[in-house]
Order: sequence, then C-alpha cells, then structure tokens
Amino acid sequence: MVIGTALLSGCSEKQEANDTLPSSAAPSTEALPEVGPADFPVPDEARTKDAAGAEAFLRYWIDLLNRQRAIPAGDPLRDLGPDCQECNRIARVYDETAAANNHYQGGELTLNDVTEPRVDQETAVMSFGARQEAVSLVDQNGGVVDPGYPADLNVISGITLIYSETEKSWLVESFDLGA
Repeated sequence: MVIGTALLSGCSEKQEANDTLPSSAAPSTEALPEVGPADFPVPDEARTKDAAGAEAFLRYWIDLLNRQRAIPAGDPLRDLGPDCQECNRIARVYDETAAANNHYQGGELTLNDVTEPRVDQETAVMSFGARQEAVSLVDQNGGVVDPGYPADLNVISGITLIYSETEKSWLVESFDLGA
C-alpha cells in the first residue's frame, strides 16, 4: 500500500511545462495576389508555373473572353494581356461597343482540343481549336448594327503565355483566334 500511495502521489506533483516542444503549426504559404476581375479571379490551378497551369489558364482565358463579350468590358483583358496586341484590340472593341450602348449576341467560344503546352521556363505556347458560335452586334433596341460572323466549328488558334512572378500567374503575350 505504501508503494501504491507513493506512485499515485508522484502524479499529483506540480510539473513545469516544457517550453521547447516542437511547433505543430504548418509553415504558412504566401497568399496569392488577386489577379483578374474581383468576381471572376484567375483560379489557383491556372497559376502554377507548369504545363497543367498553362492549360488551365487558357481555359480560364476563353471563359473570360466569353464573360467580357457579354458585359462588354475590356479592362480585364488588358490586365491579363498587357503586352498582347490582339488582347488590347479586343478590349478596345468591347469598350467601344459599351460606349455606343451596343452589345453582342452569340459568339461563345468553346475549346474543341488543346495541344500539350510547350513550357520553357517563363513561356508556354499552345495551339487549340475552338468552336465559335455565330455572333452579331446589336443596339440597345435589338437592331442589328453588324451581322458579325457565322458559326465556325473549329477555329484553329494559338496562345503564348508568360509567367509573371509578381502576379504569380500566367499573362497573355500573344493570342490568335483563327490564325
């Protein structure tokens, strides 16, 4: 009984906490900066500096083109393709369309196929085919301003992306729809 009491009393003695325990907190990862429209940001999977990220960015870019044509507004295209001549041309056309109180009907792009991205350090190049629905420019009353283009089942196209370490995202260097 003396041994049992001695063992139990050892458990009730005050023990100092060990202040050298390893931290259980995982190392924090740096948050990605906001890129793209606030309500339609570039997704994380499209921001990895590899072939999968480049392809995901292309898919996002096509969705963004469809979104911005429907608004129409060009700033997000300029933001993600600041040095891309075709991106800036499309952005300007969208802005002019909005200023004239016109909008587009149709024109949705859908990717048919995408080649494996060729990634070389900071650059990714891809060819792709896209289905483009018929598109026309209409005024605020629904009158056709420009009949636009008929549907095309497979517009052969290409894109060159540059990875921005500042943005932690791909940016469009060149874009050719139907090149």
